[in-house]
Amino acid sequence: MTESAARLLAFELFEKLGFGAVAVTDTHSVLAFVGAGADHHAAGDQPIRPVYEALAQNRPLLAPLGLRVECGHEACPLGAAAVVPLRLSDGPAGAVVAFATAGSPLDQTTVETLEALGDQLSVQLQLSELQTATTTALQAQMEPHFVFNALNTIASFIRTDPEHARRLVLAFAEHLRRRLARPGEFVTLEDELRHVRAYLELEQARFGAQLEVKVDAASDALAVRLPPLLVQPLVENAIKHGKTDRTLHLVVRARVRRGTLRVTVRDDGRGIAREALDRVLEPGVGEGTGLGLANVNRRLTAHYGEGVKLRSFPFGTVVRLEVPVA
Repeated sequence: MTESAARLLAFELFEKLGFGAVAVTDTHSVLAFVGAGADHHAAGDQPIRPVYEALAQNRPLLAPLGLRVECGHEACPLGAAAVVPLRLSDGPAGAVVAFATAGSPLDQTTVETLEALGDQLSVQLQLSELQTATTTALQAQMEPHFVFNALNTIASFIRTDPEHARRLVLAFAEHLRRRLARPGEFVTLEDELRHVRAYLELEQARFGAQLEVKVDAASDALAVRLPPLLVQPLVENAIKHGKTDRTLHLVVRARVRRGTLRVTVRDDGRGIAREALDRVLEPGVGEGTGLGLANVNRRLTAHYGEGVKLRSFPFGTVVRLEVPVA
């Protein structure tokens, strides 16, 4: 939402869609104004009241009077205005405002076009926001291929299904937030599974019907507190190493038994080779491309004195962790 980007966007909309005038705003001021009325409307002005209403309600608005009730210029040519909010992942970023003039009315088709364009622009803004966070995410040991695959998946939905793309952006933002959380802060299993679901939403968009997942957690298990990033890396590892050309079935199950939370991640993928099975939990094995089993095993052992339990077969892998219920 820079002034130069706003000017380019306003000019393109004015030239190609034939609006009487176009303004682009952030949440506080007009960043660019192009078209009729530019002799007395410009960047730096306060947005018209319908902009604040559209941002507060998070929906497009059609203002029949536009600037008539706010502009004191007696010869102002601007009439009705259509306001479309632009959104970042955590709230409004600004708006695009298209104004009608006597020669360029706002009919229903042009308003619908502007609304669809606003959806795509919002997704682009959110994608740009996430790309900025990618470097930080990689420093937090995120799997680089996952980051790029996720961004590419989101980009592929921008034109075909902007609403789906927006949901994926929010899922990615949630995934980043969880990965960058301070490691010393314990979370509930419910919180950890929320992270798992955000991650799975991205992978489900990528693999479609080739990935089937079931998350089954008992209600008494959800309140148990544990170190963050214990379950999600196990799920990520199962998909990364278990996925083949056929559909991968993955089950995450959580139960409390005899004062202990047991979380099991089971897949029917390719399994772990027998000669590698004894080494995958060793420090340094499987790291550098993500958190990895070894990392989870080390942190679990540091907290509770016992690491993950691992079994693998030609037809799949089962990983289980146990956490005492406080």
